[in-house]
Amino acid sequence: MAKDSNQYVIIQKKKKPNKAFLAFLGILGFVAVYVPFFGSNLRYMTGTTFKLIFNYLGNFCLIFGGALLAINILRVIGGKIHVKGFTVSILFLWIGAFLTGAPFEIMGFLIGGNQPIQGYHFF
Repeated sequence: MAKDSNQYVIIQKKKKPNKAFLAFLGILGFVAVYVPFFGSNLRYMTGTTFKLIFNYLGNFCLIFGGALLAINILRVIGGKIHVKGFTVSILFLWIGAFLTGAPFEIMGFLIGGNQPIQGYHFF
């Protein structure tokens, strides 16, 4: 009887913890420790932070859209009309006005600004 000299050793890999589960535990721990003491301030701090971020994005969109609109007006004076350029510039201006709340008017259409609350408005 010959002995088999080939022996196999099976090494089991250690199972790594799921990163989503660890993130969930981190959020749960944060909520359990921080929110009971400072929860009301957290709401106002996050609101202020997001308002600041959206205001910066809106200002960037307004500046970029205004620059594109000026370039497209100069192109019209030069003899070339690009409808796509006007559309993109007006879209940037509209997004910027929506994010910042700044109203402006293009060809008689009011864009941006604070819209009235929907209700019993007839006009």
